Amino acid sequence: MTRTPRPYTPRVARKFIGGYRPRIDALEKAGGKAQFVDDLTLKSRFPGMLYAKVLRSPYAHARIKSIDASRAGQLPGVKAVLTCKDPEVSELLPTSAGWTDGVDTVSYERMMWPHLRDRRVLGDHACWVTDEVGAVVAAESERIAEEALEAIKVEWEILPFVLDPLEAMKPGAPVIHPEIAPRNILPKDAVGGKDVFVDKGDADKGFAEADVVVEAVSVHHNATQSSLDNWCCLVDWKSDKLTVLSNSYEADQSRMHISQMLKVPINKVRVISSYVGGQFGRGDTGDQPFFLFTALLSKKTGRPVKFRHTRRESFHDSRQPAIYTGKAGAKKDGTITTMYFKAIGNSGAYADHTMFALKFAPTEITASALAHIPNVRMESYGVYTNKLPACMMRGVGNSQFNLIFGHVVDMLAEKLSMDPIALALKNFGHQWGGLPDKSLERVLREGAGRIGWRAKRHKPGAGPVYDRVKKRGVGFSFHPGWHAEWQEARRGEIRVRITVNPDCSVTLDAPTVETGTGSSTCNVLGCAEALGFLGIGPGDIVSPHTVDTETGLKDCVQTDSAVSYLQSEVIACAAREVKHRLQEKAAKLMKARPEELDIADGRVYRKAAAGIGMTVRDVFRRGDMLPVVVEMGRPPNAEKTGVPYIANFAEVEVDTSTGKVQVLKLVVINDCGTVMYASGAEAQQIGGQVTGVGEALTEEIIYDEATGVPLNFNWIDYRIPTMADMPDIEPVLLEVWRGAGEYGACGVGEGTVTCTPRAVLNAVYNAIGARIDEIPLKPEKVLKALGLVTE
Repeated sequence: MTRTPRPYTPRVARKFIGGYRPRIDALEKAGGKAQFVDDLTLKSRFPGMLYAKVLRSPYAHARIKSIDASRAGQLPGVKAVLTCKDPEVSELLPTSAGWTDGVDTVSYERMMWPHLRDRRVLGDHACWVTDEVGAVVAAESERIAEEALEAIKVEWEILPFVLDPLEAMKPGAPVIHPEIAPRNILPKDAVGGKDVFVDKGDADKGFAEADVVVEAVSVHHNATQSSLDNWCCLVDWKSDKLTVLSNSYEADQSRMHISQMLKVPINKVRVISSYVGGQFGRGDTGDQPFFLFTALLSKKTGRPVKFRHTRRESFHDSRQPAIYTGKAGAKKDGTITTMYFKAIGNSGAYADHTMFALKFAPTEITASALAHIPNVRMESYGVYTNKLPACMMRGVGNSQFNLIFGHVVDMLAEKLSMDPIALALKNFGHQWGGLPDKSLERVLREGAGRIGWRAKRHKPGAGPVYDRVKKRGVGFSFHPGWHAEWQEARRGEIRVRITVNPDCSVTLDAPTVETGTGSSTCNVLGCAEALGFLGIGPGDIVSPHTVDTETGLKDCVQTDSAVSYLQSEVIACAAREVKHRLQEKAAKLMKARPEELDIADGRVYRKAAAGIGMTVRDVFRRGDMLPVVVEMGRPPNAEKTGVPYIANFAEVEVDTSTGKVQVLKLVVINDCGTVMYASGAEAQQIGGQVTGVGEALTEEIIYDEATGVPLNFNWIDYRIPTMADMPDIEPVLLEVWRGAGEYGACGVGEGTVTCTPRAVLNAVYNAIGARIDEIPLKPEKVLKALGLVTE
């Protein structure tokens, strides 16, 4: 059940920004008219279309000794076979699926992790079960393509494998990528040259002088993004030009990736992306090999070729699993003097964005939350294993860090006999503000009030018992928001185009692939707000949802939850120029200087005599009837304004006879700076809890330890919460902190999952008086913590 939220109180009353209303694509989607990539790539649209299927390794670690695809190529309906032996494949450069995290568009030479080019397209070395290796076929149907794969004769050299990162770090362990990591530990030069990447003050001295020290371990297992819209692309390579339709949400980056890997000029590569049915971080590893081998098949056959994952194949990568150690030291009065965190991350078969999760996100947290703690040390190690690649997922790096961060804060508060809220307010804030942080204080006070913190919190394990065996508890965790505008500086220039037609209808070109978050609605609302002087509303604005690299501006990728305000900031600047252009047009007709005129409610008038004027439509009609077109770009505002805070409060009930944990209520609080679109923001808060509750209680990829085979690549055994599993959720939007620019907003959606697992774990501890160090919080772990079962 989701509680009807109390409407938030906006800091500044606006006409369109911040309101509650349907999304601009609501009718289109509800009516089944919205077209996703699978709808756009039907055989009826592409009569000669072929289907691609790729060979997948049945082994956790193996090498192809020989491959014979001759029989496959002779099957009726098979039109092309490519293998690792073919020169157009073997000559492709080593690569990565994570050239960029989606924030910027980069070339091969500028990819984020140039020392970790550990992938070979259709290579002969398999590093996890279902790895794409060796061969790919194109056929008249998917069934024929599957039969062709079965006809390929492969002689495998089966190699030793390792699944556990701690085992992989030991001498003598099977080595996954010896040319990159001889001990399976990602090399230092790939990640800034240091394992200890934050070393502020003197942590050793700080712990030695502390009055109270606590230490904890938290284990975050690998959940997957659970996107319903499986990876899919169609490539049509005609003559010297190729067109790609895909559900990549990085259209311009996909074009760069394909252009550079296949050595085709950028202007000969066109990428088209329409709606995406949720991606939750999956698309941040968008430089996928399947774009390349699908393109090569299209070139070889002269026909359009479609490749898509099955549901099982969509278990393609996961959140970065991490084993975190945390330690904190404080004075008796609760002043934290020292914190230390160490992470060992299971990279899986390929590195991709492993070190983003392990280093980039925690480094940001040092400035945005730990700034007032004099001694801070962080170190991390990414480790190759033979599990599926672990990289980007919603809340990347932050969710793993919060699991240990909230653990240490709760333990330290207990040892100091302090309320953890008081401990948090005394110590945590960003480096551009003082203590207590106003945003954090309001967020925690609001959450405490709505969960009933004072009334429901009790000594751990000492609360009332319900139905003879059930105990309840409350807990919370908090985190800096993700992201403010200054943290998006890497994006470079963000471009938009506004076209005001003679009838005052508007076309907004603010390219972004809509993934279901409502960011496109934010753009339209921001445009209506900025063009309010025309007397128009959102219904008068058309904003194309399809991103086309050949006809549109560079896209702004919906990562970091930042599109919801980044493009609106540029739109506000462009709208001011639109107004200026209209004033210039009107000035010629009204025999006045532009600065003597103003525009409001669709009417141009003299400032000195408001009764003298004409409508904007008349300005067009009596002039040249040409639309006003303003194209504008600017980089994100780099003024460092700190960040706001978020928090989740949880109430749980634990059945001590079965170990089952039920989350009764979640309060999700976001200080947004400015709420751009209240309906969308609350939808993100509520929807994010499906991921948060799932990771906390049920979601985990299970492997056969004897073979390395993943056992639950399906929606039956991989348990995503259903509506029946979800608790009462109360979303809370606040406007306390303010960033730079017209709106000073911060992202919402990315961080709504971050605090849930730790809030639930802390609530379970409050309920039963026993701490559990890892998620998912399955019943057997609870029973073990209660001493009712042993290993």
